[in-house]
Order: sequence, then C-alpha cells, then structure tokens
Amino acid sequence: MSEIKDVYVIDWMGPYNSLDEMYEREGIDTCCIYLITGRLPYDRRPSIKYVGITKRSPSKRLKDKDHQEKQKDIKEKQFWAGRFSVSRYNNLDTPFGRCRAETVETLLIRYLTNMPSARMINEKKRYQNPRKPIAVISRWKKKLADDQRYNKPSILSNLPDTLMYVENFTHAIK
Repeated sequence: MSEIKDVYVIDWMGPYNSLDEMYEREGIDTCCIYLITGRLPYDRRPSIKYVGITKRSPSKRLKDKDHQEKQKDIKEKQFWAGRFSVSRYNNLDTPFGRCRAETVETLLIRYLTNMPSARMINEKKRYQNPRKPIAVISRWKKKLADDQRYNKPSILSNLPDTLMYVENFTHAIK
C-alpha cells in the first residue's frame, strides 16, 4: 500500500451570493481554489457544479468572459473561496505551488464527477487521478469572518471533510 506523504488542509469561505460580495471579503486575494454551487436545468437540488484554481483572486477569475460562458446555465449560484492552511502553497506562480493546487483540484473534480447524482460542468480532469497518494481535509469558515462553522451547509454534502487518494482508490470520510 502506498504511503500518503502529502496532506493538504483547505479553509473554505462562503457562500457568497455574488462576485462583488466575494471581492469585499478581506483576505480573499490569498485564495487559490474555488467552488461554484447551484442548479442546472432539471436538477432537483443545488450542488457543487465547478471546481477551479486561480493565480488571481477567485472573484476576478470568475468574472472572466470564458468563465462567465461556462457558468451561464447555473441557476441559484453561490461561490466558495478556499485557501491552503500553509500560506506558501497558495502561491501558484511557483511550479510547486501550481502542482499542489492542481493535484487537489484533480482529486476534488474526480471524486465529485463520480458521484451518482453529479452534474459537474468541469470538462478537464474528469477522468484523471492524482499522480500520487494525497489527503485533503476541508474546513468550513463563515463568509465574512474567520470563524469556524459548526455544521457544513447541506449544499456541500457531496464533498466529504476528508478525502484520501491511494492506489487508484479514493476514500471519503464525512
């Protein structure tokens, strides 16, 4: 069995109902990973629809024309911004920072895409696995303060608080 040597802790902040609301959050520019939740046509309930990474502030990346086109069919949109608890991992300008963020993004997309009721709009990384064993721990914070949430919002129920990838198998711990 492969040994997990890389453990990443992500502090997720949100939900933000608009990109302007997200932009106003102090410290949002240090976030490098984001989620979009909402409902596509014929969905009964909102769920996670997109996972992405960015060098810039998520609120700026999500305003890009190409990204607006991707999310045009999502109704009841909400946005979540995440940052690694180790601050140097949030710098995507370095090859190692980019590699770490892409590994986490790949695991999240692959896991969420394989959920039975998932209708993700991510097109890349849907069928990729991370290149090495990793673990991702998600911590949920309130949108305007660094206060920890006691309960994760139900819209995020598809995303476990702990995900581990080892030897072509993903373990989830709720």
